[in-house]
Amino acid sequence: LQALLNNALWAVVVPAAATFLGLLVAQLTDRLSWGNIAKSLIFMPMAISFVGASLIWKFVYAGDPDIGIINALRDSIGLDPMDPVQVPFWNNFFLMIVLVWIQTGFAMVILSAALRGIPEETIEAAIVDGANPFQIFFKIKMPQIMGTIVVVWTTITLVVLKVFDIVFAMTNGQWGTQVLANYMYNQLFVTRDWGVGSASAMVIMLLVTPILIWNVRNARAEMR
Repeated sequence: LQALLNNALWAVVVPAAATFLGLLVAQLTDRLSWGNIAKSLIFMPMAISFVGASLIWKFVYAGDPDIGIINALRDSIGLDPMDPVQVPFWNNFFLMIVLVWIQTGFAMVILSAALRGIPEETIEAAIVDGANPFQIFFKIKMPQIMGTIVVVWTTITLVVLKVFDIVFAMTNGQWGTQVLANYMYNQLFVTRDWGVGSASAMVIMLLVTPILIWNVRNARAEMR
């Protein structure tokens, strides 16, 4: 039950945060002269494996102020050190940050391409009609790329439902951070409970399959 609830929390927070940040970066850097450099830096985490990213953030969250950035900041203002991944409930969000950090680059690239594909005539017409930048973005651009936003959202959701490496490398499901894929691994290969492990795998498949079918149908509809 805890793994299911945590997976549901991941599925709500991570796709929303990664898609929002990707869209924000794509829009803000689209017309900057150094925008491509900024995009390259934000996309760079995509080249790192989930385990590698987990180890990087494990150092960021380290309880030793000489190593962990968070505890170095806490120490500088006189607060006692803490281990963020051991704080109940909130530790899930600290783990989610790792996946958001990785997936924001993916969302940015896809959404940036969608924004560049918007006909300039529609934007120019909106400017002539007196629309301000916020109205242009939310009423002109957003409706035209909504299909791409949904595809990015659902694709990241598929990644989230199968998340394993980050939880395994950072907490192994301890302190209330268990997710379905890590639970499945522990049941199959640690406790050797093949029945529960197989059932967990089936639950993951049942959660992923509807989203996958929906994405395939949308892709086929757009190709027609």
